[in-house]
Amino acid sequence: MNPIFANLTPATLSHIEDQLSNNEVSPDEEMVDFFIEELGLTLEQAEAAVALRSQYLQLIFLPGQGPLHEADGLVFCPATKSVR
Repeated sequence: MNPIFANLTPATLSHIEDQLSNNEVSPDEEMVDFFIEELGLTLEQAEAAVALRSQYLQLIFLPGQGPLHEADGLVFCPATKSVR
C-alpha cells in the first residue's frame, strides 16, 4: 500500500481509481477539489492521487493493483489478453 493512502477505506480507494481512470474532462485542479470536498482526502493525498492520473488513463490495472495500492501493480494488456 502506498503509505500516503493507507488510512483510506477500500471504497474510497475504488472511487478514486474510478475517477482517475474514467474522468478525462475535469482539469486536475477540479479533481483535487473533488477528492478533498467529496471524499475527505487531505490536500497532500488529493495532489498525490491526481499525480497518478496519467497512469490510470493509459493503463488498465487489476482491482487493487494500481499505483494507489502499490508501485508496480499488475496491468492488463488487451492486445495479448494477459496480465503483466
